[in-house]
Amino acid sequence: MTPPYTDYFKLGINHHLLFPAVTHDWDFHEKTLKELVQMDVFEVLDLFLPLEAERQRREVDIILASGKEVMYNPPLLGLTPGMNPHSADPQVYRRTVQEALAHMEAAHRAGAPKMNIASGPDPGPDERPAAKARFVQFLCELGRGAAEHGMQVLIEPFDRSIGKGFLIGPTAEAAEVVERVQQEGVNNVGLMLDMGHIPLLEEDIHRAFEISAPYLHHTHIGSCVKRDPNNEFYGDKHPPWGLEGGECDVPEVVEFFDAAFAVGYLRAGHRATVTLEMQPYPGLSADESIDIWLEKLDEAWSLYWSQRRQGDDVA
Repeated sequence: MTPPYTDYFKLGINHHLLFPAVTHDWDFHEKTLKELVQMDVFEVLDLFLPLEAERQRREVDIILASGKEVMYNPPLLGLTPGMNPHSADPQVYRRTVQEALAHMEAAHRAGAPKMNIASGPDPGPDERPAAKARFVQFLCELGRGAAEHGMQVLIEPFDRSIGKGFLIGPTAEAAEVVERVQQEGVNNVGLMLDMGHIPLLEEDIHRAFEISAPYLHHTHIGSCVKRDPNNEFYGDKHPPWGLEGGECDVPEVVEFFDAAFAVGYLRAGHRATVTLEMQPYPGLSADESIDIWLEKLDEAWSLYWSQRRQGDDVA
């Protein structure tokens, strides 16, 4: 018998990928947030909030009234002009810290227990050690700030190649950074894992889960395009499952479940968080795309339970 996935995880949706225009249209941001909180199937919202005080207050009120859990995803500071979380320029570094802390305050107001953060541009092999040291310092500052609110900071690894080209980077190096932060006495910094980044990282999802497991506190499920530079979703642009030229569909979601159960991220008595992070299908609406994703999710969940190895302990 296949148990409901809600016994094992809380399903989330990423606001700014489902509605990409929200990154530059704050009226649309607020309008679509009101729509998302009405969708009972999603218990978790991955999002960021405007920093303008009055609009932020309205959106926080919407979120708190909904009772949904927030996983806070600030804009990628490493792609924001004039910012870099491991810059050698003290002014750029300090500006980035202040922007991250401003988003952390927004996350706290919305009741978010966790905030994802990414590194910035990869400076190349020769400069990586110094950049990593500065990124560790950056995470320590954020972690100490988050501790005041009872929050966690999670590193999101990205590829260095055809997508974002970020410093962090391989899953093993992300885990190493977490260890270095914790050695500084900051213990509320961990990892999140994005299924759609694994092919771009040229990694195996089982191994990525194994490396992440001691520090893992959130996951994204999605896809990517890495073999066709002419595809509009080429790189880390979060295509929907099953897109022609994409890397992930139902079989890869089954592998996600298998790997997540193998390390105990998914287990009985612990409802982890798993967020759909994809753009809509070309030519289809957000609602139509969600319907397809939920069908594929249900199919993958049923297949996992029908195929799981005899004796596997997931109870």
